[in-house]
Amino acid sequence: MEPAPRVVVRGEATLRVPPDHASITVAATGRDRHRDRALAQLRERHQLVTSLLARFADLVTEYSTESVSVHPVVEGRKGITGYAATVSTRIRMDDVGRAGEVVAAAAALEGCELWGPSWQLDRDSPAHADARAAAIAEAVTRARGYAAAVGSTLTGLVELRDVGTGGSGPVFMAASATMRSVTAPAEPELDVVPAQQEVHGAVEAVFTLSPPDLEAI
Repeated sequence: MEPAPRVVVRGEATLRVPPDHASITVAATGRDRHRDRALAQLRERHQLVTSLLARFADLVTEYSTESVSVHPVVEGRKGITGYAATVSTRIRMDDVGRAGEVVAAAAALEGCELWGPSWQLDRDSPAHADARAAAIAEAVTRARGYAAAVGSTLTGLVELRDVGTGGSGPVFMAASATMRSVTAPAEPELDVVPAQQEVHGAVEAVFTLSPPDLEAI
């Protein structure tokens, strides 16, 4: 018997969905001509970050110390003119709708710098499965179009795989907005809008076809 004809297609889909969580990094810094005074100043300012975490305990999902730095400040020929000490804390919030409250409070901390927020999807977000399903549906639609063009119909699925590898899932991009804090006596009012995330799914599929009707083309 003649082998059944086959069609090989690629299906892709990109979805735009709300993020699952937001992250910011707050760095408390102490600077002084003397090392011990710089460290003392750092402890005071880092305590402000600790108080922030306690104040927003209902919003902060988790936090961790990202880095600690203590180093001399060198100014050209003057040599060492002082010392700088920094502790950076990464903060995660799952309630993205209220992330702006924490961002505004962090921006008002004296002697601290702020980076973020960074918006992201969780690895187990249903959006990944939705993107894969949409990519498969697009592959089926494309295969049916090719089959119809030669007077055939789809009769079976031979193979279905993720594009590029033997089994990796779709990738996602994390959009972000970056802001640096300024020292302020009161918390600023910030309109923080979560950035939509793009989730991409791509598959390759091989289908068998009924015998084509080439005379009808």
